[in-house]
Amino acid sequence: MSRLPLAFSAFSVIAASLLSLPAFAADDHHGNHPAHEHGVGKLDVALEGNTLTLHLDTPLINLVGFEHAATSARDKETVQAMAKVLRDAGRMFATDAAAQCKPAEIQLESAVLPPALLGEKSPSSAAPAAASDGHADLDGDFTLVCASPGALNTVDASALFRAFPGFQRIDVQLATPKKQAAFQLAPDNGIIPLN
Repeated sequence: MSRLPLAFSAFSVIAASLLSLPAFAADDHHGNHPAHEHGVGKLDVALEGNTLTLHLDTPLINLVGFEHAATSARDKETVQAMAKVLRDAGRMFATDAAAQCKPAEIQLESAVLPPALLGEKSPSSAAPAAASDGHADLDGDFTLVCASPGALNTVDASALFRAFPGFQRIDVQLATPKKQAAFQLAPDNGIIPLN
């Protein structure tokens, strides 16, 4: 039986502790989603080994301007365009060139949008259904693999603000082997320092 390296175990404990801080506890009225606030997104960033993972949780309105199921042709086109932009993870989350990070996996999901509209190749386990309270979110999981993770000093999420002006603020939780932090990004400052 193999044992996980001590650094991995310590990192996992620190990351779990960071995510459970009371400052981030919110009224959980959307299943596993925190309180829904228009204009605000949440971004969890973790670096482990050569893998950079980012999880974006945002009200759908920040990305497409509405929170209902996309039934009209115009709404469907808007969702598809949004998904195409988000799937360009290397541009949305720009990393230091020397780190040579490349997108490896991207997954987008919303309770009110069919997976196919979001560019998902296989449907999620749950069929889309209209949000019961009129508030719908989008979850995005982005995995980047870095050839030289030691050269990774920042992630620039400024492109999210440029592409989606519905964002007024993005609350970030960061966990790396060297740093755990929480801070906010704004349209005039989209840089996430990793060290």
